Amino acid sequence: MIVYHVTTFSKLKKYKETGYINPPVRAWKNFKYAEFMSIRTGRRVILRLKFPDNVKKLEGHFNQAVVLNKPYKFEGF
Repeated sequence: MIVYHVTTFSKLKKYKETGYINPPVRAWKNFKYAEFMSIRTGRRVILRLKFPDNVKKLEGHFNQAVVLNKPYKFEGF
């Protein structure tokens, strides 16, 4: 499943240094909602990630948010 993770430049730097995004890794199933959250929170980075299809859904959040409760290997760019 392709999802979109909203974050900051400083966290992105940490992801690159460690090679992982520490849990819980929250993301949006739809880019439109990720973009909305980015604007609302001031987090200017949106990453496209691949989650397992059986990832847990978060309650609320327009039924578009999911969470991965294990470290996500970040291979960067």
